[in-house]
Amino acid sequence: MTETQTTPRPRAEVDLDHHSAQFREDPYGRFRQMRESGCPVAHSDHYEGFWALTDYASVFEAARDDALFNSYPSVGVPASELPLPILPIESDPPETQELREVTLKRFSPGSAERFREAAIGMTNEAIDAFIERGRCDLVSELTTPLPARLILRLLNFDESRFMDWVHWVHTTVHDRAHDPEKAGTAGMEMFGEIVKHMTERRAEGLGDDLFSDILRGSLNGQPLDDGQITMYTVLMMLGGMDTTSGFTGNVLLRLCTDSELREKFIEDPSLIKKSTDELLRLYTPTLGLARTVAHDAEFHGQPLCQGDRAILMWAAANRDPAIFENPDTLDLDRPNAKKHMAFGIGMHRCLGSHYAKMMFDVMITQILSRLPDFELAGEAKLFEDAGEVYAVRELPVTFTPGRRLS
Repeated sequence: MTETQTTPRPRAEVDLDHHSAQFREDPYGRFRQMRESGCPVAHSDHYEGFWALTDYASVFEAARDDALFNSYPSVGVPASELPLPILPIESDPPETQELREVTLKRFSPGSAERFREAAIGMTNEAIDAFIERGRCDLVSELTTPLPARLILRLLNFDESRFMDWVHWVHTTVHDRAHDPEKAGTAGMEMFGEIVKHMTERRAEGLGDDLFSDILRGSLNGQPLDDGQITMYTVLMMLGGMDTTSGFTGNVLLRLCTDSELREKFIEDPSLIKKSTDELLRLYTPTLGLARTVAHDAEFHGQPLCQGDRAILMWAAANRDPAIFENPDTLDLDRPNAKKHMAFGIGMHRCLGSHYAKMMFDVMITQILSRLPDFELAGEAKLFEDAGEVYAVRELPVTFTPGRRLS
């Protein structure tokens, strides 16, 4: 599909602004239009220009072609204004493999399962805080705090300050396209806190935790410098907090209106875990991440030039009818649901995917066990910017009050 381009060709054009309010209203409809128009790979002039890849074939190929599609220096469109690349997601082979090895053991399936009991305890603690009053915001009071506390516990940071970290992460991710100054300020505050932890941990001595692993990390035979350590920790925060919460909130919104699905999960909680891949396919929180074109090439009939930006739209690929029959329909028996790319694919596949699945299973299971009749109370609100993370920001519900467990 990919070959060096020798003759300029006209390129497919599309008016796509993935950070706009219009796009947020129906991103999947926009992706469908692009595929059905015969231009699943098309160029937009927004944000100094970028290519949007919206079918499964192009996204799959681009994600596995690190020689043509580079992750350095930025996976965002517009490009991040952070002073250093976020590691290891904004790196390229062979550095990527070495950087991932720094923390890989912490994110194995077994490591995630060993955390399950702690996750259940954290979830029930959160539910205890609101179950007696019969109403809550499931996102701000449960699906946001729990993943945040989890990653802070893995890093051995102070869990009680989870809302500070949530603020920094949400502002950095969701405001950067529309208010880069605000996002930059939040980013610098987050960096400062990480550097403070770095200084304290070195003085205390390293332990058996995720942050100590990063502090011990090396690249090309040299210890990671303070900037690399900071940006590696930033990725742990971004990946650990925003996407797991977003995915769980998206599914909870579906459960507010789909009584049949809710009853299936209540009657057989094991279905939640079995259905996770299909739900990830349908409710992918990270719509896409970008790459930078390394050299001139023709790609799926389009002329790419060195330095071009390209967004690999994971969420669009996950609803491509060429791969998934009736792609907009939830099918709990879908035979190829595991082919979804909600966690990316290739060298940069999400390190924390096993933790994300485990936390999702725990949160949905405990909510349905203890608040089985929850109903939407008012309007569910999405984050204003869906450009990178498409997720519910507020989910007010009411339910029959229950008893605390502790």
